[in-house]
Amino acid sequence: MAVQRENSDVIRHVLRALVNISGRKTTEGHAVSIMDSLIKELEEEYDFLKHVEIRDTRFLEDDYSISVMSDVDFISHDEVGKAIHDIIISMNKTLGKNAGHFLIKELSRNIGDNYRSIMEDMGIDLGLMQLEHEVTELENRIMNKQKTD
Repeated sequence: MAVQRENSDVIRHVLRALVNISGRKTTEGHAVSIMDSLIKELEEEYDFLKHVEIRDTRFLEDDYSISVMSDVDFISHDEVGKAIHDIIISMNKTLGKNAGHFLIKELSRNIGDNYRSIMEDMGIDLGLMQLEHEVTELENRIMNKQKTD
């Protein structure tokens, strides 16, 4: 059974994991910049994301690049789950074919069992997301091959 976590804690944990994983594939600065842009874009659909702040810590004394205000704790788990799902998908697409290929798989492996369970309660199935990504990649390769034939 998963320990209940506040939405703010889950969002913070997932975003930090995404930035860390992405930072290993690109650079930390680039990963922070991508995440900041994605959050701002998704604020139109998920108003509560305005309570999420992404900072580039390379130039700061503290190490907390992601702040999530407790205001998001009053949002339904389902709505937060949809936003996290969209953030993961958007980050995956933005990183491109090479860097984004293993993002979901690494997130699942690195997020921890407790957070993975909480995410499943929020409607996020990382295994299914990885499978959908692989199917989409396969479909794209088939379509590209057919175009060149």
